Amino acid sequence: MALKDPLPIRTLPEQIAAKIRQAILIGQLKPGARLVETRIAEQVRTSRGPVRDALALLEHDGLVIKLPNRGACVVDVSEQRLREAASLRALLEEFAVAQAVQRLTAGDLAELESLIQGMETAARLRARDKFNELDYRFHDRILEASGHQTLHETWRGMQRRIRAFVASTNLANSDLQAVARRHRTIFKALALGRLTESRRAIRAHFARLEEELEFLLATRTSGTPTASVQRPPRGRAALRRRPRSQ
Repeated sequence: MALKDPLPIRTLPEQIAAKIRQAILIGQLKPGARLVETRIAEQVRTSRGPVRDALALLEHDGLVIKLPNRGACVVDVSEQRLREAASLRALLEEFAVAQAVQRLTAGDLAELESLIQGMETAARLRARDKFNELDYRFHDRILEASGHQTLHETWRGMQRRIRAFVASTNLANSDLQAVARRHRTIFKALALGRLTESRRAIRAHFARLEEELEFLLATRTSGTPTASVQRPPRGRAALRRRPRSQ
């Protein structure tokens, strides 16, 4: 977008939806929480109409559901839907990498490098919220560089659901520096324009994320505190324990 182009102006419902979405993604609004139109309208000092429209936008995103006799509530995503979203996201990102590897400009690579440097700093400082935001922006930038708008929009919808779940559990990957290193590996392959290495790096990253998701799901199901739950196995141990797909 050229700098002379006017910036998009968000409508009031879009602004309200953005506030609610952020509250969901950072865990302030938990799965199952009711979203009462009158209460929200009072908080943002508007009428119920824009709030109703905002909730409709969030329902379209898959973050809100309208239930009989309860009204709008934050979605409590099932384990199966989460696994489906995570596995599909991995496939979409591998495809996006294949599309983006020859399209990334010097400016794109500079931006990705800056994001990784920020992630590495946030990892050292254990600034988890900042790290997660930079992580999201890194992947989002690759999807944008793929030039595939439908792919990008689909990815964003699934990513919101996954982020909302992670926030609701108050859990996240504890080894932020390892995550940053994986992103550095992805970036190096992209910067060199090596398709095979880029796809291999993104697959390795999501294989680890799959283990993390299973850990989070096990924690939610058992109700066991994070410190008491065994971290998912890595490397050969993980391969030995993982059942073969049929």
